Amino acid sequence: MRSSPGLTALAALVTSACLGAAGTVTAHAAPGDPVPQAGPTVDRVWGPSRIETAVSASVLAYGQKGAANVVLARSDAFADSLAAGPLASDRGGPLLLTPPGSLAPEVAAEIRRVLADGGTVYLLGGTSALSAGVETAVRNLGVRVQRVQGADRYATAVEVAKLMPAARHAALVTGRNFPDGLAAGALMGVQEEGTDHTTGVVLLTDGEALPPVTRDYIDQRGFGRQDSYVVPIGGEAVRASRPLPVEVERVAIAGNDRYDTAARVARHFVSTGPFFRTPGNSVGVATGEDWPDALAGSAVMGYTAGPLLLTRPNSLPAETAGALNALRDDARNAGGVTIALVFGGPRAVADSQLGQISAALG
Repeated sequence: MRSSPGLTALAALVTSACLGAAGTVTAHAAPGDPVPQAGPTVDRVWGPSRIETAVSASVLAYGQKGAANVVLARSDAFADSLAAGPLASDRGGPLLLTPPGSLAPEVAAEIRRVLADGGTVYLLGGTSALSAGVETAVRNLGVRVQRVQGADRYATAVEVAKLMPAARHAALVTGRNFPDGLAAGALMGVQEEGTDHTTGVVLLTDGEALPPVTRDYIDQRGFGRQDSYVVPIGGEAVRASRPLPVEVERVAIAGNDRYDTAARVARHFVSTGPFFRTPGNSVGVATGEDWPDALAGSAVMGYTAGPLLLTRPNSLPAETAGALNALRDDARNAGGVTIALVFGGPRAVADSQLGQISAALG
């Protein structure tokens, strides 16, 4: 499986990228903001496109031949990707994006750079999601390929979960929209303490309905029993979970909107939460208005044991700031949060927010 990089290693990668990797990671401060003398480092992880932002996240997290595996998803739709963050984390590799009909050249180059010898590239979805041509192009890189697919997005999420048989928990999120799934991916993607596997998997609801394939798999795996939780995230998933048997233990997380829900998920990363005794020292932030930047970010944050928060393009929601404060104040989180990663360019998350994020964590 994988071992998560320590905070020191991540800090070194951030520093290296800022100093030497053209276009990979760029740190910004808002005009007029004072340069902080101490406190967390806030760095932007981005590229000119969603595909290149995912590549930048991969470059940040993994060195040359440093990824055991790679997960590849389509760049134009989120359906098959919502369950992918924990898989990428579990398999010790990045989550990359490419158009459905072709392998983007920058993605091919990143696979060559990052994938260790003997590694596998997991293709998410059937040939309508990633074409046979994409599969052939990946195979032509001289790597192993495994396609992970089901009859629909709900069945695909189950097939992804089957690749993580040791994961103890299952998050439930709606498969009709993306925000709740992004925060869930980081939570479930954290390595369970004392193991080499992720904390949980992400399964999908059909809005407020629980698809039979999802319900059957929850029962088959025994999620919610024997020191295991089903974790419905978001109002629709909470309502969809109601038909589950009463003996299924649940930790429901829902807020007033996507920002509040992600903030509530983040609060489960503190040392008093039900999942982690020793949370990591990183936090991610991405726009809540679109999914690609946050999707790649969720895989990185799961790998580094940090939450993923959502923000508006030009203003930091109060709920997000409050979650940053809670992470800062977690008394048992030794040293507090020392690295904040903002996924996406200035149009997705304005430069002015980097100073606000730093202040909320300072």
